[in-house]
Amino acid sequence: MTENLNLVRLRYYAIIVMVLMAACGTNTARVTQGPRLIQDVTLAPTTPAPTRQLSPTPTPVNIPIATSENEVPLQIVTIEADFVLVTPTLPPSKTPTITPSVTPTFTPTITPTFPVTSTQRSPQQPTAILAPVTAIVANAIPRVCDSTWFFIQPRPDSCPQSQALTSQATFQIFENGFMLWVRSQDIIYVMYNDGALPTWQAFNDPFVDPTPERTILMTPPPGEYWQPRRGFGEIWLMNPEVRQRIGWAVQQWEDIFSSRVQISTDGTVFVEGPRNDIFMLPPGGRQWTRSGGNFNVP
Repeated sequence: MTENLNLVRLRYYAIIVMVLMAACGTNTARVTQGPRLIQDVTLAPTTPAPTRQLSPTPTPVNIPIATSENEVPLQIVTIEADFVLVTPTLPPSKTPTITPSVTPTFTPTITPTFPVTSTQRSPQQPTAILAPVTAIVANAIPRVCDSTWFFIQPRPDSCPQSQALTSQATFQIFENGFMLWVRSQDIIYVMYNDGALPTWQAFNDPFVDPTPERTILMTPPPGEYWQPRRGFGEIWLMNPEVRQRIGWAVQQWEDIFSSRVQISTDGTVFVEGPRNDIFMLPPGGRQWTRSGGNFNVP
């Protein structure tokens, strides 16, 4: 059917081309057959030639085109096959069965009621029990001092004013006490054993070199007794009360050693003796004590 349509169209186009060529050929012949200019000739004026009338343009010819459709019947061909196409069919789905839930039924438990029998009782008097009160013991809080003591025992309750001073010292034993000189302080401590107050005193060392060791000589009583010299001797000679209370020296020469001294914040003086002992001299001349060390005093 498509080939027939194409053939009809080709015929239609061929007819149109032939018509156009025929029209063009007529005009060309007419132009060619006209006069040709051979020589320019001047002609006398004559009667004008008649004007050529152009023939009308021919009307295009409409060629009817017959349209015919060749219908070719389609043949249905049946091919025998050795197999059979089977379309699988899904089995029907099972419809879920909803099992009804069983709601438990609670049966109330009946509590038996017992008859209340009133029993008369005698009222009891409350008994007050007093718990013993434990006494609160105050624990002493260790004091933290800026400076430390140069000794361990006896441990003072107060703190030292400063670090201990270490210097040369001399010590001498008397009938009723001791004398101790500390060079760093240039002080002579006199300690009495007679039980009277003050029990101790402190004096500035009056001895200055080259003063004689004994400015005044005194005769001691018979026995092992000696007159003190230098600073101890000056204090002993210039203060009759001191001389009367402390008595004569029972040691001919002084003990020379290195001593340390510290003063507490309450004014108590702690002086190291020649036998690693500690003299504690409380303020106001109160009873002095001696602790530690290895010594044998009269």
